Order: sequence, then C-alpha cells, then structure tokens
Amino acid sequence: MNRIATTSLIGAAAVVALVAVAGAPAFADGTSTPAPSAGKSLAAIQAKAKTATSERITALGTAIAKITAAPDISASDRSTILATLNGDVAGMNTVEAKIAADTTVATAAADFQTIFTGYRVFAVAIPQAHLAAAADRLTSTTVPKLTDAQSKLAAALAGPDASKSTPALLADLADMSAQISAASGALGGVSAAALAVTPADYNSNHAVLTPIRASVQTGIADLKKAAADGKTVLAAIK
Repeated sequence: MNRIATTSLIGAAAVVALVAVAGAPAFADGTSTPAPSAGKSLAAIQAKAKTATSERITALGTAIAKITAAPDISASDRSTILATLNGDVAGMNTVEAKIAADTTVATAAADFQTIFTGYRVFAVAIPQAHLAAAADRLTSTTVPKLTDAQSKLAAALAGPDASKSTPALLADLADMSAQISAASGALGGVSAAALAVTPADYNSNHAVLTPIRASVQTGIADLKKAAADGKTVLAAIK
C-alpha cells in the first residue's frame, strides 16, 4: 500500500517539477515591432529579415522536436500545435524569400513587419504550444497520479494504519484532495484556450496569453501543495 502511494507521489512530483521548469516558459520579446526602414538600405533590411526569420525557424524546429517527443499531449492538441509550428516555418521561409526579392525599401520594410504581426512566433506560437502541452500533461498524468496516491493514503488511514491516524493527518489528506480539485479547475480548458490565440489576438492585446499562463502556474502550485500533503501523510504512516 505504502509502496504504491510512494510511486504515485514520486511520479506526480516529478511531472510537476518538469512542467514547472519547461512547460510554461517566460514570454519572449515581441511586444514591439522593429522598424528597420529608418535610415536603412534595402540590403540592410533584407539582411535583418534573413536573421529574424532564421532565428524563428531554428526556434520553431526546436519546439517541433520537443512537442513531437513530449508525452501525455492529446492527439488533437499535438496535431494542432504541430500544424501551427510547421505552418510558421513555411511562413518564415515565404516572407524571407519575398523580402529578398523586394526592390524598394518601402516594400521590404512593409514585408518585414509581417514577420512579427503575421506570425508572432516568439510571442504566441511557441508559448501557446508549451502552455497547452503543460496543461495536457498535468491533467492527464499528474492529477491521476496524485488522485491515486490520495485514495491509497485514505484507505491506509482507514484500514491497516488507522492507529496512526490523527486529526492533523486527516486534515492534510483533505487538503490534498482539495488541492487536486483546485488544480483540475484551474487547468480545465487551458489547452483549448491557449491554442485558440492568434497573432491578431496578440496584436490587439499583448497580454492575451497572460491569464492562460497564470492558470497553468496556479495548477502547478496547487499540485505541488497536494504532493507535499501526500508526502506528509505518507511519512507519518511508514
């Protein structure tokens, strides 16, 4: 009984730790759009566009690899994420080629803006991918593991370890259940909300992903507390 609860708690805590570090990354810059045309030559704009698109293509490739390999992402979310990321790779290549073929500063400068306003790779595409993946992993792996551990611990306190039961441990167990429930509420609908955000949404409101990210962070905090409650109970009945 204790071994099973321990395994569930360790597994859940590991997932929470991994997601806390990698699942909800800080937003990259992109809140303002560079204006390369002021005093810049056509060649300078084209060179800057090449750098900007190359940086985004490299970052998208890294994100694609991570999402492809990441466990516990729903099939539909993975498909949506990869479609967006791969679409942005194609978009970056198209924009870069268009700017490279431009013949005037004005046209190149206007096309340069679309690297940002049309795609928002760093501000939307990559963050929303990681937020959705984090929410999926927490809800499909961490919540079930902690729920299983809570059930095993409750059974132990009501059965073979009843002599070790105290009001404090029962309170910890109740809080564990409450924290799991709170996390489930915070994470509900997060992946869909994250993946629904578009570059146009971000252009209108640079904080559009902020409440979504906050929900993931809240869910992580709740699950960390649930895991801590479970460890307290488990340590008392070992």
